[in-house]
Amino acid sequence: MVAGACLGAAGSLLQSATRNPLGDPQLFGLGGGAAIVQALALSGVVTVGPWGLTSLSVLAALAGALLIFLLASRENLTPARLALIGVSMGALTLAIAGAILTHARVFSLQALALFSGSLANRSWEDVMSAIPFLALGIVLAVLAAGRLNLLVLGDRLAGHLGASPKTTRFMALASAGVLAGAGVALAGVVGFVGLLTPHVVRLLMGSDARTVMAVSVPTGALVVLYSDQVSRLAFMPSEIPVGLVTTVLGAPLMIWVARRIL
Repeated sequence: MVAGACLGAAGSLLQSATRNPLGDPQLFGLGGGAAIVQALALSGVVTVGPWGLTSLSVLAALAGALLIFLLASRENLTPARLALIGVSMGALTLAIAGAILTHARVFSLQALALFSGSLANRSWEDVMSAIPFLALGIVLAVLAAGRLNLLVLGDRLAGHLGASPKTTRFMALASAGVLAGAGVALAGVVGFVGLLTPHVVRLLMGSDARTVMAVSVPTGALVVLYSDQVSRLAFMPSEIPVGLVTTVLGAPLMIWVARRIL
């Protein structure tokens, strides 16, 4: 539930800050940066405890968020182009993580757990190391949430209305980076939770960015919780990664949204 809350909130912030309905921490490469850190840990290059590993994952995700911030601040960059750049970044970072694991000959099930998302073998220490970053991400999101609605009007008009677009976008994307890094550190690359959750919330609660962000926290938690139930029970006694279930749910939505903006 902590991982789902992180990813759901990160997705809502990305979509609002970039004005892109395809905003998702995995699709935009934020989760990929954290996945590289996790791959280095699995291969034995990085040897730190859960707290240190979560902190490094957050820093890596923040680096991806900074790049998205620089790209999203360009006025001539359309949502479709930003989505394509984000998907390319995500694919590149995951390819680097895969190369690290292959070179280190990491056991295939461990690699599958990272790239497909898994909640197996997680301890309370892993959970506790992610909770402070969830709290920090939500605090940063609250500071930016009041002005996120104005970004929909465009940077120039939002600036005239006192929103300070660059500051608002920076705060929102920094929050998304913190949340995405913590989510990946805890559960691996659980795809499409950040994309799916905000769209579900908008259908139920409307388009106010503050409401979407707030409700995406518990909604993301529930999406991952029930997806995990399906992953463990659908093919008993076998178990599939939770990320495969969320991908089955989220991929059709991505295709539908992409058809509208491309």
